[in-house]
Amino acid sequence: MRNKITKRQKSREKMLREMLSLIRKNPGIRPRELNHLLNRKHSASLGGTLIKQGLVRKERKGAAVCYYPKKFA
Repeated sequence: MRNKITKRQKSREKMLREMLSLIRKNPGIRPRELNHLLNRKHSASLGGTLIKQGLVRKERKGAAVCYYPKKFA
């Protein structure tokens, strides 16, 4: 039996790809900037997903949080 992928899942996957692309193009981008570029109010769950997948790391600089792409050998 085939797994059906819902429109919501496709939309989430697309948003994750866009988010990762923006983080790669703008290392050190802050969540607020990312939300603005993605036209979203919140993206914490998406950022958390990319961190769990090992594609992005989150770094705190004082009070600010920044996202960086993980470098692969």
